[in-house]
Amino acid sequence: MKGKRRTRGNPLSDYRRIQREIRALFDPFTAKHCPGCTTPCCIKPTRVTPMDVALAIGTGHTFPHLGDMDPYAPAVSYAGNRLSENAVTLPMAAGDTAPMESCEYLHKGRCTFPDDLRPFGCTTYVCGPMYAHLPEAQIKPIRRLTKQLEEAHVAVLHAMRDAGRMPPEED
Repeated sequence: MKGKRRTRGNPLSDYRRIQREIRALFDPFTAKHCPGCTTPCCIKPTRVTPMDVALAIGTGHTFPHLGDMDPYAPAVSYAGNRLSENAVTLPMAAGDTAPMESCEYLHKGRCTFPDDLRPFGCTTYVCGPMYAHLPEAQIKPIRRLTKQLEEAHVAVLHAMRDAGRMPPEED
């Protein structure tokens, strides 16, 4: 996949900066609405990928709440589910009859990833309640930042590939 690449500065620094900007917009909403949400999105199967875990661990982050569990294990498990031929869309709680299990990367009601390295799929997901409760004037910058984060994510992946840590893309 070829696309636009940002070439200014360090791609990981740009990625983390945009994540902080998104968090500044999301955090007031999530603090108010997530604790009592009837359609929580931080449930299994999660949007966390092994790359999200690698970025966090590569910057020195640890997941002590996981104890002896390999921090990659949940992300690998759910990545495999998403990639299988029987994959289903990531569920929301509403209308689901199965009991909800929280994401393994949640602890005491909070995401355990650094605020500026939250999982890409989680950070770019704007839930139905956000659309319902936030005015368009607040949704618009979220969309803009999400697009910037998508571009920065691609730049980080390209930088990792170019550094020899990932195989090159095939044309």
